[in-house]
Amino acid sequence: MGGISLGPLALSAERAPVIAGVLVLLLVTGLIARKTEPAISLWASAAIIGAALTARLGFVAQHASVYLAEPLSIFAFWQGGFSPFWGIAGFAVVTVWYLRRQANLVLPVAGSVVIAFAAWNVVHQLARGPDVALPKDVLLSSLSGDPVLPASWQGRPMVINLWATWCPPCRREIPMMAEIAAQETAIDLHFINQGEGAETVRTYLSQSGIVITPVMDPGSQMMRHFGSMGLPATLFIDADGRLQAAHLGEISRAQLLAGIAFLRNTN
Repeated sequence: MGGISLGPLALSAERAPVIAGVLVLLLVTGLIARKTEPAISLWASAAIIGAALTARLGFVAQHASVYLAEPLSIFAFWQGGFSPFWGIAGFAVVTVWYLRRQANLVLPVAGSVVIAFAAWNVVHQLARGPDVALPKDVLLSSLSGDPVLPASWQGRPMVINLWATWCPPCRREIPMMAEIAAQETAIDLHFINQGEGAETVRTYLSQSGIVITPVMDPGSQMMRHFGSMGLPATLFIDADGRLQAAHLGEISRAQLLAGIAFLRNTN
């Protein structure tokens, strides 16, 4: 699934390039502002804020029914849910507005954007990771100890959630994911516990009242196989067993439903 780890901070393959591009853009425009054009820093800040707002609002608009039912979740941006198309559109609109008023910024703005895009591309290539499919030789177990072979799940599109009871984001997202799993008929959802024993998981599910069928992976084999740098991790896998998309960290209802819709369209 890729990604970049900076000490205790793990960034997904989608977020790491964007963060790199933003930081490089701010760095380059900051240097230019000190030397020649102070106004370019204002443009950079405004363009980044505009891109972030339109990317978020665009995604919210595309999944309006979900956010209308849970309006406060609009502000839970750490769960993901940004539209690249609307983000680029917002960035472009702010840039055009600035350049129409200060034509002298055209060349430094263009140069800054090119350098920031180059940084985005480099980190994108480093973070993307290899193509991965369901492991053929990994043997897991059910909560009761029966053997479970993930390779046998091939044939239907699926969402795999890697989680642990000690992980706060995991505990926040699992009730929502369990609800969707109970309603979903075309896509299978598998909850694979990482690194814990059956009794720990059994106690947690009993106390929380969450109804799922967990799969036990005490050796965290699935994390290593898919290259997950943290928990929770949500993997979107097609009917052929190939990883199509991944989300590292807490996932929102809208983001999960968008991933499920994407899987339906790929099969």
